[in-house]
Amino acid sequence: MSYKKHFPYFYFNKDDIYFDSAATALKPKQVLDAEYEYNVKIAANTHNNLFKNAYIANEMLIETRKKVANFIGTSNYEQIIFTSGTTHSLNQVAFGLKKVLKKDDEILLTILEHSSNLLPWKILEEQIGIKINFLDLNSDGTIDVDNIKNKINKNTKIVSFANVSNTMGSLNDVKKITSIIKSINENIIVIVDGAQSVSHIKSNVNDWNIDFFCFSAHKMFGPFGLGVLWGKKQLLESLDPIMYGGGNNSSIEYEKYILAKVPYKFEAGTLNLSAIAGLKAAIDFIEEHNIENINNYLRDLKKYFIANINKIELEKFEFYNINNHEPIILFNLKNVNAQDFGSFLNKKYNILVRTGKHCARLAKHLIDSESTIRISLSIYNNKEDIDKLIIALQDADSWIDELL
Repeated sequence: MSYKKHFPYFYFNKDDIYFDSAATALKPKQVLDAEYEYNVKIAANTHNNLFKNAYIANEMLIETRKKVANFIGTSNYEQIIFTSGTTHSLNQVAFGLKKVLKKDDEILLTILEHSSNLLPWKILEEQIGIKINFLDLNSDGTIDVDNIKNKINKNTKIVSFANVSNTMGSLNDVKKITSIIKSINENIIVIVDGAQSVSHIKSNVNDWNIDFFCFSAHKMFGPFGLGVLWGKKQLLESLDPIMYGGGNNSSIEYEKYILAKVPYKFEAGTLNLSAIAGLKAAIDFIEEHNIENINNYLRDLKKYFIANINKIELEKFEFYNINNHEPIILFNLKNVNAQDFGSFLNKKYNILVRTGKHCARLAKHLIDSESTIRISLSIYNNKEDIDKLIIALQDADSWIDELL
């Protein structure tokens, strides 16, 4: 099956080989159409049912909440909160929990976490004196489940980690990890960053028994500037918003104010409604093509790459966790600056990759490299793209001197 035909990007960029989907996925036509139609045909704000288009906007908002809830394995759509992205969602959780944290409370993370799941906790470490500790990892970057119990103590309040690492592509068993944590202390709050998994791995927040789940629309073929925060109802009701204004209150008097109920108390200001319409279309797209089929397609594509890397001179390259099943390939060309190499691939071969630290600045302690090249696959990639990448890497001898 050819997925590429659904993505208008390639009409305008026919020669591009887009390998940067872990940073942002391209958008299928039906998502772009949904955004356009909302802006052109509806163009109304919510929180007002006094005219037809505002009523339509409110209905679209409710329907999208329901669709998102079902997509991640829950039924209560009022636990779906729209944010500006995973970063916003994780910050809302961290700073919303500030009032229940105190000096010497411990937060468990991994060294592969994105800055969005590290820096908020570092700020709270400075502000109130919480302590950050790190779970042990296996050599492939997955959480060492056998050692979780040794990391938890009476001061542990929160464990926060990514379902899939945005650097090494390590897939963590969320249900198993959460089960171990909750068996030790059911009151420990478990937060999962689903940004890198939600587009191709079925999420099931109820079955996982986690407490918060965060992800972005633009990582799952949806629009920019939109994220989702799901949380258990009791926790959301106790959480303080980090933004205040129109839409998140039900009453303001001289002496007091009353915040709106969940989810509205977390949605101050005007929502990105055209993006929300686009997210609904993105979920439709994933469901039309079946998330398991998408996952299998990506795994087959990754296997095809692994089966063909013997065509290149491997001693010139350093691959990290190459045999994982996730659609992320992290590597370096030895003795060559990653940024220079990435730029060269783009200029000479129209291959678009991500280079640098990938917003995971502690990952260097596991992979022993400050900067790497990341190839991330999606459904609009195919074996021909992989073949062209292999050819580019095969040709290293012919152009490596240009980069040294």
